[in-house]
Amino acid sequence: MIQEARPESDEQRERGLRIRFLTWLQKVQFYAYTTLVLVLLALGFLWPRIFISVPAGSHAVMYRFFKGGTVTNRVWPEGLNVIPPWDTLTIYETRLQEKTLEFDVLSEEGLDLGVKVSIRYRPNKEMLGFLHQDIGTEYFNRLIKPEVESHVRRTFGSRPAHEIYSSKRDVLQELGQIPVLGRLEEDGAALSSRPYVVIQELKLVDIDLPVIVEQAIADKYKQEQLMLEYRYKLEREENEAERKRTEAAGIRDYNLIVAKVNPDLLRWRSIDATLELAKSENSKVVVLGGGQGAQMLLNVDAAMGGAHAGAAAAAHDEKPKAEPPAPAPPPAAAPAPPPEPVKP
Repeated sequence: MIQEARPESDEQRERGLRIRFLTWLQKVQFYAYTTLVLVLLALGFLWPRIFISVPAGSHAVMYRFFKGGTVTNRVWPEGLNVIPPWDTLTIYETRLQEKTLEFDVLSEEGLDLGVKVSIRYRPNKEMLGFLHQDIGTEYFNRLIKPEVESHVRRTFGSRPAHEIYSSKRDVLQELGQIPVLGRLEEDGAALSSRPYVVIQELKLVDIDLPVIVEQAIADKYKQEQLMLEYRYKLEREENEAERKRTEAAGIRDYNLIVAKVNPDLLRWRSIDATLELAKSENSKVVVLGGGQGAQMLLNVDAAMGGAHAGAAAAAHDEKPKAEPPAPAPPPAAAPAPPPEPVKP
């Protein structure tokens, strides 16, 4: 028995359309979310390769994967740089940098010397692309370190150990004249070289000499100081001898002058000395001039006061009557001889 299909109602058709729309929307949402997740994952993975931040004091060199490799005629500055993810930016620090090297060198005699040097350098910004292309980021170990060690060994190897220690300034001047490898370029018919890096200063920090050399240098300076000491002593003795000769000449001249002094002048000086001595209130020796000599009287009663002195004067004025005769006055002193010349 055949049943006839009844036509769908409007409600059923609307329900079918809604179901098909919801099914399509679910598919679209699935694809949209999947695409968004993939895009976010790809963006998170490629973000460091697209957005490159160059720090302060640095520059970057570009390597183009599809356009000829390393870019040598341009460097990328500081800040944020946006590049394709298949290209690469290599960052180089272009500030002044410093490193210390310690190694052993041989002197002219074959002695082993420990040397410590300090290097201040920076890459040549104009040659940064060629530096990246020819040498790479390890340019210090590949270029600077071998060149510095060779230059220091060449400088110290042509000098003996004691000369290195004593002529340190000359060594430093020669160390500062270090050649740096550069890139040879053809400039017409001639060749020109531009350095990859600029070495601003090469300083000698320390030299470790062998013990035998240090002892020999110390002995040398000790002997030099002893020689200076002996020289000073000789000069001092010569000055002392000159002083004594001058003193002897002065004494000789004095004796010649004293031998020619006038006796009247000596008598006048004697009177002045007597007057000064007579002004004292203590016991004193009074020198009274008489003739060419001088009579010496000791006044021992000057400290007894003026009364005793007056009584003694009155007794001296009265004539003695019943007393025994006074003793005879002492004989006059012999004339004073002229002053004896002083012997040197």
